[in-house]
Amino acid sequence: MGLLRRAAATGALALACASPAAASSGQTILVKFTRPATAPTKVEALGDDLVQQTLGHVAVVKVAPGETESEALDAYRSRPDVVYAEPNRIVHLFGLSDPNDPYYADQWALPTISALAGWSTFPGTFSAPAGTPIGIVDTGVDATNPDLASRLASSGATCLGGGCAAGTPTDPWGHGTHVSGIAGAATNNGAGVAGLAFSSPIIPVRVFHDDGSGDPIAFSSDVADGIAWAAQHGAKVINLSLGGGYSLTECNAVELATSSYHAVVVAAAGNSNVPTPTYPAACPGAVGVAATDESDVPAYFSNYGSPNVFVSAPGVYVLSTWPAALDDACPYYPGDPSGYCHLSGTSMASPYVTGLAALIMSEHPEASVWQVKQVLAQNSDKVGSFAYGADPYGFCAACTWEAHFGYGRISVQRALAAPLPEPPPPPPPPPPPPPPPPPPPPASTGPDTKAPVVRLYPARGARGALLRLRYRVNDDRGHTSERIRVYRRTRVLKRFSRALRTTDSAVAYWVAWRAPQRVGRFRFCVRAADTAGNSAAACAAITVR
Repeated sequence: MGLLRRAAATGALALACASPAAASSGQTILVKFTRPATAPTKVEALGDDLVQQTLGHVAVVKVAPGETESEALDAYRSRPDVVYAEPNRIVHLFGLSDPNDPYYADQWALPTISALAGWSTFPGTFSAPAGTPIGIVDTGVDATNPDLASRLASSGATCLGGGCAAGTPTDPWGHGTHVSGIAGAATNNGAGVAGLAFSSPIIPVRVFHDDGSGDPIAFSSDVADGIAWAAQHGAKVINLSLGGGYSLTECNAVELATSSYHAVVVAAAGNSNVPTPTYPAACPGAVGVAATDESDVPAYFSNYGSPNVFVSAPGVYVLSTWPAALDDACPYYPGDPSGYCHLSGTSMASPYVTGLAALIMSEHPEASVWQVKQVLAQNSDKVGSFAYGADPYGFCAACTWEAHFGYGRISVQRALAAPLPEPPPPPPPPPPPPPPPPPPPPASTGPDTKAPVVRLYPARGARGALLRLRYRVNDDRGHTSERIRVYRRTRVLKRFSRALRTTDSAVAYWVAWRAPQRVGRFRFCVRAADTAGNSAAACAAITVR
């Protein structure tokens, strides 16, 4: 809620965003009796009317006609059965005034998304304690900018070419500095611009390097490392004003951040004015952001469609922080002041959503990623002339969606005034496991007098072929050894043997025997013996063609 202030005036309770009004002529006062139950009788005896009693057992008394408020208060205060008497004062909502940042008037996006009204709801002051940390995975940051120097967390990293090196990264291109200022520049500090989540520490992570021609380039591996590093070092909202083609590595990093570290991941939808998915904005779990202009029209460059666009935010001609050393690289310099620059892109829209997600999590520290996304989906403004229709994500049952705006253009006031939705019900429990198989019959403990059972399969094959001589053996104790012989009439042609081992009647055992280079009939015999010496034998025919 906003801050409240009281005006020394009488009358009914009122809430407003204006200056204190003149006192109402309702002529009611508040009287606390030592025995509240006697209030109706005593007020009536004095010729006044009892309007109501508060939950705290304070009588709201309407002063009799012809008597002034001051006279009524003096009368009640003089009574020994009255604890106190006071005016029934008017209460006003005390909204925040515009911050004193000199370039705030040039930040058209903040009034468009109702930032000031949202700040009046939460945190209600420009001197709020540290909020939810924000990770900016980008080109780095200019730590000397007066709007960012006090906003940077002690942690930061550079993730280039395998692994991440801790430390505040520099920004050779200015993009990360610009994005950082939109999300969380210092506000009401008498300098520069205002950031949306001005109490959230910024964790800068650089993942871009020089491509050899002076332009920034990043690999999916470094982006994934940057996402993971930011999540592992406390970022609860991670901004990705970058993108490209599909990368499972990047999407897995988004999944890691959202599921394992409970961080909201926000990503730019892309600047090609196409419905083609851009990653990581289109990764499952990410909040993809399209760009709008000052008239709440889709930016001419903004990508659109599902799964790119979850919500939209201002992204055209956005003023934010910029490295003073790169003033000449700002497209609008020298019109823009040193250390600040106007830029356009979904890269500028994304950090507005990042800042709002951080405010929601600061207001509701218990909020899950799902709940933050629900607040965004349910409380964005349905701007534009396009019709909103079915939700392609199946995420918000009561929501409508449009390809250029997603669930709508964000509203800071609506989102911070909204209650946190109830978490979704837990998934149904898995089906119970199947019952265990019945235990095997107990092993016999008496003497073993039962011989194994041997079964053989006739074999046939061509001359010189390698034949499998197959058999099965079954023993009541489950352990046998075997001797296998191959005969031509009574002459032994080949001998095989297997040592005592566990055997199973369901398994067909075999030995390989190469047939001679002549046709004829042969036979093989198997004698099986168990641990007690009981044995049995059987024979089967072999036909060589």
